Amino acid sequence: MKIREILIVGGGSSGWMTAASLSRVLKGYNISLVESDKISTVGVGESTIILFNQILQLLDLKDSDWMKECKATYKNTIKFTDFKQKGHTFHYPFGGDRGHEVIQAWSNLASSYGMESETYSEFCGSHNYFLGKYNRQTYGNNQMLDFDFNSQTAYHFDAGLFGEYLKNNRCQDVTHYLDDIVGVNKDDDGWITSIVGEKQEYTADLYIDCTGFQSQILEKEMGSKMKSYKPWLSNDSAIATHIPYTHKEEQCTNATTCTAIENGWCWNIPLWDSIGCGYVYSSDFVDDETADKEFRKYLKRVGCMFPNKVETKKINIRHGVRERSWVKNVVGVGLSYGFVEPLESTSIVSTIVTIQRLTQALDLKDGVVNAFDRDGYNYSVEIEMTNHRDFVALHYKLTSRDDTPYWKYQQSRDWFAIDDSNFFKNYKQEGVALTGYEKMHYYHSTQNQWFCKGEGDGKYYIMAGFGYKPLGSGWVQADDKMKDLHRKFKQDVSQAEKYVKTLPSSYEFLRKNIYA
Repeated sequence: MKIREILIVGGGSSGWMTAASLSRVLKGYNISLVESDKISTVGVGESTIILFNQILQLLDLKDSDWMKECKATYKNTIKFTDFKQKGHTFHYPFGGDRGHEVIQAWSNLASSYGMESETYSEFCGSHNYFLGKYNRQTYGNNQMLDFDFNSQTAYHFDAGLFGEYLKNNRCQDVTHYLDDIVGVNKDDDGWITSIVGEKQEYTADLYIDCTGFQSQILEKEMGSKMKSYKPWLSNDSAIATHIPYTHKEEQCTNATTCTAIENGWCWNIPLWDSIGCGYVYSSDFVDDETADKEFRKYLKRVGCMFPNKVETKKINIRHGVRERSWVKNVVGVGLSYGFVEPLESTSIVSTIVTIQRLTQALDLKDGVVNAFDRDGYNYSVEIEMTNHRDFVALHYKLTSRDDTPYWKYQQSRDWFAIDDSNFFKNYKQEGVALTGYEKMHYYHSTQNQWFCKGEGDGKYYIMAGFGYKPLGSGWVQADDKMKDLHRKFKQDVSQAEKYVKTLPSSYEFLRKNIYA
């Protein structure tokens, strides 16, 4: 099929990111977007990782232009509290991949000197860790720190406002309709010939579903059924709200804070004008009324003056993916295709990756696509989502908590009993069940393994935070070389902390450079 007319169904951040990206990259296409003016976005505050910077670069968006329009703040790290055990905190800072040898050196030092797992971020990460730990910000122009602002800083922002900003500033070539979709027309082979709205019909060569969890076109009309991420992930519910600042300079941090409580975890996302808060939990372990009480108890803990008066919004989470993202002439982007859960901010990342893969597929042969292209696209985006799923699931599986039935279940699940995990599917023998030992062997020998011999990445920060030495210590003793390395490490930490404490707070930095 030859694609020249594209209709995006649904707005929000995913719809307008898709529209802005396609109109920027694809030349000679007619791109339209139809959305309802009766559907409100969730609006809980969005937390990103550094992959989000790619779309900012693609769309030539400067911080000074868009951030103040979207209540945005900077994000340097993710702070995890009470996930390993109560009273324990670790950070996952952005950037600072220093390679295999540095990671091995930390593993050796940790064994030789009994260093705590938090020192992994100090030793193997960039000085971004200290910026997050002490809530300081800098452009890093004076080279006093091992820190690259452009590649190691992400954002918190209002996703609904970001979608509006893109609509008004980067989608001038996109035809925009306000209408409510009531049905579709198909040909005899099941391909959509038109989308039927209350006001008119819309025709295109390709229809992109950005209708969120309801997946109005991909799932309901094209029959691409949902595949749940249970038992890898348990959380299927969330409560969300915004609370006002009480001590803004301290609370407006450059970290997304994730705090584990009785039956899940709570997020704190500091926007410029308020703090987005939410509780992600499992209905298998707690009912909504009890979860609401647990959440309000948490809100009081983080400084909310009147937690019982806060208005909250209930969100039903559908985690998993549809069987196929691209069916005939329909592609699902964002929540309409799949969702993991809010932990690790994978939602907007998976949306960006999906848009990138779709753009590549369309641009590869100037809009000519066939079943081979659709199959390749479907395979690649499902692998991406599966990797996100396994990464997020690791945050629960590695816990040492057993103080509630929820956390006891998380750490006692048999990970290797899940035979269709992405780690093992290429190694399963036809008709032969692998033993636990064989699975462990394959688990350590695939490209997607946690304990790989290649470059470090986010999985290492998480494993170290939970007390693991990602590469093991080997047979190393505290000889003179190790003592010298340990001394230099302590000296570097001391110098970095001393300098970082002289920098402006995140709030001061934002007030001067963005919200002046």
